[in-house]
Amino acid sequence: MKEYLFLLRGGKPVTGKTEAERKAEMQAWGTYVGSLGEKGQFVGGLPLVSGGLVVTPEGLRSEPVNSAKEGIVGGYLIIKAENQQEAVELAKACPHITNEGNIEVREIAPMPAM
Repeated sequence: MKEYLFLLRGGKPVTGKTEAERKAEMQAWGTYVGSLGEKGQFVGGLPLVSGGLVVTPEGLRSEPVNSAKEGIVGGYLIIKAENQQEAVELAKACPHITNEGNIEVREIAPMPAM
């Protein structure tokens, strides 16, 4: 199996949800991640604190994407799948999609020999 990175972008902010919506979303996440874990496909993942800095040869600058409309990266998952199509199907089932977000699916390359 290969490893894939899911970059979770955009989505409705927590502050715009009712308590019932937040609870239902957390339950959906628990079911989703639990299902991946049962199949040995969940490697890890966490939400990210908003904001951040970009380190460049010229110095520091603030995070390049500042609005949810542009697709702030709010979290990530690392999953295992046989191929990119299977990874895409797993991403389609992610609760982040029903939260009006999008997911960038990227294969993680093996570390080259040093």
